[in-house]
Amino acid sequence: MMVETPRVGQKIRSLRKKMGMTQQDLAGDEFTKSFISQIEKNHARPSLRSLQIIADRLGKPISYFLDEDYSPPSSDPDKIDHLILLAHHLEQEDKLADAINYYKEALSITDKTDYPRRGRLCFDLGKAYRHLGQTPNAMQMLELAGVELELAADWELLSYTYNALGDLHLNQGNLEASVSFFEKALDATERHLERLPGLQTMTLTNLGIAYARSEEYDKARHHLLLALGQSESTQTYYKYGEICMALGYIDFHRQALEDASRFTTRAWYFYAAIENEDMQIQCQINLGSIERARKQFIIAEQQLLEAAEKASAAGLSFHEAHAYEELAALYLNWHPQAPDRLSKAEAVLEKALRLYTDSTRQTAVQQLLAEVYVHQGKIDEAISTLRGAIAVLEKAEVKSQLAEVYSRLGELYQLQGDTEQATAFLQRSVNIFREMQIKAHPMQSQ
Repeated sequence: MMVETPRVGQKIRSLRKKMGMTQQDLAGDEFTKSFISQIEKNHARPSLRSLQIIADRLGKPISYFLDEDYSPPSSDPDKIDHLILLAHHLEQEDKLADAINYYKEALSITDKTDYPRRGRLCFDLGKAYRHLGQTPNAMQMLELAGVELELAADWELLSYTYNALGDLHLNQGNLEASVSFFEKALDATERHLERLPGLQTMTLTNLGIAYARSEEYDKARHHLLLALGQSESTQTYYKYGEICMALGYIDFHRQALEDASRFTTRAWYFYAAIENEDMQIQCQINLGSIERARKQFIIAEQQLLEAAEKASAAGLSFHEAHAYEELAALYLNWHPQAPDRLSKAEAVLEKALRLYTDSTRQTAVQQLLAEVYVHQGKIDEAISTLRGAIAVLEKAEVKSQLAEVYSRLGELYQLQGDTEQATAFLQRSVNIFREMQIKAHPMQSQ
């Protein structure tokens, strides 16, 4: 029995008449007038290929004619294409849960050896899950896509898949996995016969940023400079601001302060051009830190105070707290030291503590505040502040920061002449550093 699709026929007939076209006009050289008549009467169903031609002539996307309630029988060779098109249409309407169901149905009836189509479907599912915020499901589907696309030798889509996986792991803080997937993405990009420059620029950028986050600064700088050159030559400007900011950050840690300032300023101008106030403020904070390292203390103070003011006006509490944190570091490093600057440092750190909501950032502020107390000669207050940070760091298992706090507490107890407490905290610090060393170089410990 023929499955009727009244909406398709009705829509075709209505649009044809509205455009003043005859059935023969719509049929053209590809179809007969009789075939168009049968479709409009719901006595025939066009294939998706035929429907695409008709849709083009009527000036509508094919999705306009697809009825969500209509599903061709499973024996129809166009079944999978229909489900995919319908899923794409639902995605465009933000009906992601429904789109996922259609993608899954299409995947379930796709031949096991049809690697290109299975890879595409897994990629689409991963993308949809990601937009829904279902990260574990997104990772699972993208990893399956990687397997299928490797078999299909679809290097372009494989690179996009590994880029997406790298991004997900980077956002989760899984730096090692993130770098691994971005490296695979770059390898896939370089195996692509056409060497799509935009895709390669994107991958070099993502890998460079992941290396920077992993503190592999030489590798990061190499890849980011390649990305920057490609971005400028092709005028793609993919993550251009992030590239310049990352290069500025790397050069700051390399003490190449002129280069750090140049790249960070370039990032600031880019974000100003696209009117991204959030990132402009972050750039200004970074520029303040660079000026502090260059011992241009007055310029650094102006930059950071202005950044804090802008962040406050924009309701960006994290950036405001960050600016205050950098201001405190500036006041501590300002030579010659003065009591009023130490008081300013204490005041801005107290503001930062109130503004930060992340406990790890709060403990970093407490570490700085303890240093202010030390410079003011308030050793008891410094010890009390650092001991308050310990509980948070032990719970969060932030090993490197915890080791620093233990070490500093040991030094402060030594200043007070409490040898027993000093030895206990210094030993805890040594134990953590030793544990971290063993994890980083397991073969050397054997």
